[in-house]
Amino acid sequence: MRHNAWINPPCPLLPEENRHYDHTDIEELGSERGPLFYETALHYAQSLWREGFPAKSILLINRALSLPLKASEPILAKWPLPYAALVWVMQSRVEGQFIGNPRRHWQHLATRMVEPNKELRTWRAWACWYLAKTVLPEADFPSDQKQIREEQIVEPTHEQIADHLQRLSPANDLEFWQRTLESIQGVKQPLHSRIRRIGPEELPMVQQLGHAIWLAYYPGIISVEQIRYMLSVWYQPGNMAHEMQARDVWYALVEVEERGAVGYISFEKLALEPVLFINKLYLLPEVHGHGLGGLTLRWAEDRARDLRCKLVRLRVNKRNAPAIRAYLRHGFHFTEDVCSDIGSGFVMDDYVMEKEIGGYL
Repeated sequence: MRHNAWINPPCPLLPEENRHYDHTDIEELGSERGPLFYETALHYAQSLWREGFPAKSILLINRALSLPLKASEPILAKWPLPYAALVWVMQSRVEGQFIGNPRRHWQHLATRMVEPNKELRTWRAWACWYLAKTVLPEADFPSDQKQIREEQIVEPTHEQIADHLQRLSPANDLEFWQRTLESIQGVKQPLHSRIRRIGPEELPMVQQLGHAIWLAYYPGIISVEQIRYMLSVWYQPGNMAHEMQARDVWYALVEVEERGAVGYISFEKLALEPVLFINKLYLLPEVHGHGLGGLTLRWAEDRARDLRCKLVRLRVNKRNAPAIRAYLRHGFHFTEDVCSDIGSGFVMDDYVMEKEIGGYL
């Protein structure tokens, strides 16, 4: 390829090069790791992008982010921290050009970081991971669930990343990262919600929500045939009412002001153990990311204390990465793998997860 025979148009958030940049430009800098390295890395990232190598371009942007430049550096006024450039590359990728799995890349980078500047670079990697999680579909760009399972990795929340960027950054990372996030997801408005225990007469609402949520969320995790089978078995109001009567199963609706019910939870105290077992916890996909799942888990933990339970336990499908991430964040840990025959040729291939709770009487 001739150096001026570009494949892609330039990224508007990276420096426009007047020549081709390659690895020799980085090598010629030797041990220099200051503003010149930062600008050169961004130029090289632009060249790689224009040559049709988005994955390599991302790696060079990573190298620019490895530097602890101070906000007063003139180069940052000219070329701010490249969080927005990363998003642009991920969103503007051309079909057929290799991009790898940025989400998994930053998960590995954040959890295997070494010196120098280990802590700052770790949280910048998590910040980039969060951007990838936001803009790339998880079905096509999954996290490394094997590492999460084996190393009990807890992927951080937005608030945790923001707190660490605010504490560690010498260059206003939080401002540029938050601005980038808002450009792709908007500013989330708080939801005014409540959780309300219900009786048998409101179980048709649970059935209605169950069908809407499962058919929107679970294709790709389990087959549509299995979804319909499980809904037909577990979501008949008569069957759920029998659970209430025979095993004292609780059902509760998660409601949002001016919208009504957006999810539900059911649980029971196990007969032979001081354990609250969560049978169901589901929310409509459009309200994910607003903290309702955490709110519901905390409500269930309060009920567990009322019922003198020491543990909260649940099962989660091994391919349900968002739910696993949420449970790990809220203090649950893996205890075992369980594969159960549920009839008609279908199985549930799950992790069992538990959380110890304090404060019970």
